[in-house]
Amino acid sequence: MPPEVVEFLAGRDRAPRVESDGGLRFFAAAPGIRQPLKEAQLDLSARIDEMERTGVTRQVLSLAVVLGHFLARLPADLERALVAANNRGLARLVATRGDRFSGLAALPLAHVDEAPAVLEKAIVEQGLLGAILPADAFASKAAAQRLGAVFAVAERYRAHLFVHPGPLPGEAPAPAAAVDEAQMVRRRAVAFQDTLTAAAVTFEFTDFLDPYPNAVVHLANLGGTIAFLAERIAMTAERMELPAHLAGGRLRRIFVDTASFGGRGVALAAQVLGADRMVFGTDSPALAVAPAHQGVVAAGLDAETTRAILAGRAFSVRR
Repeated sequence: MPPEVVEFLAGRDRAPRVESDGGLRFFAAAPGIRQPLKEAQLDLSARIDEMERTGVTRQVLSLAVVLGHFLARLPADLERALVAANNRGLARLVATRGDRFSGLAALPLAHVDEAPAVLEKAIVEQGLLGAILPADAFASKAAAQRLGAVFAVAERYRAHLFVHPGPLPGEAPAPAAAVDEAQMVRRRAVAFQDTLTAAAVTFEFTDFLDPYPNAVVHLANLGGTIAFLAERIAMTAERMELPAHLAGGRLRRIFVDTASFGGRGVALAAQVLGADRMVFGTDSPALAVAPAHQGVVAAGLDAETTRAILAGRAFSVRR
């Protein structure tokens, strides 16, 4: 979260805004509803310290949520300003600490016709690698086609598009607070993975990506549950009238990261999807870096494959 985003929200006179109270800062999402800012998540020096402790030389940063809230869930009239503040802040960070950080832009999806120009500016003028996109945008091929112009820009510049769990503007919000532990698991684990799986199916089992062979498309969290489902897809391929080359389970077009998974998940994905399509992810700062690193090591892959995943070599080879 670049400080430019926090400063913008602190300058507002109504919710959603950042408020100061008794030396502490809070995010007021709506009147009477506020939560403390997680200052550790905004502290760049703390992030660098953790990178040093875990041997991470570079992180790729993107705005998945705004102080715990998906951008699409905030009032649409804030979107342009929040996107601009985020991209400006990441550009400043990349310009000053490009030795340790790269950045992915946020895009104005409530104003989707503006998104291609924002992406092009991010790449050409702001030094960013590409953009982050919400998984819900790829629930089907028809849905994905709304972002065709964004992918055309990514194709032109060989840009990186990171697909992360997230809703589209205008979608009905999830139920409020979880009523029990099972509901929380459904929301935070099952539902997130389901949306990524749907996106993976769109990218791998339709021709949507055919016009964009140079765009680098990367899905979070091992691409949902696609590694687990690959066997079932193969066993039922004939019934679904899938050609043989689509039924093997190996990824052809997308990359997946290892975020939020340990050794067993990483090992399965490497076996089924192909380790050459996998890169190291951490979900930092929502999750600590060390367990994510340990998960890749615990997968029991050969040393060269482990090094390749940790180094993000799949991206460099693809580029």
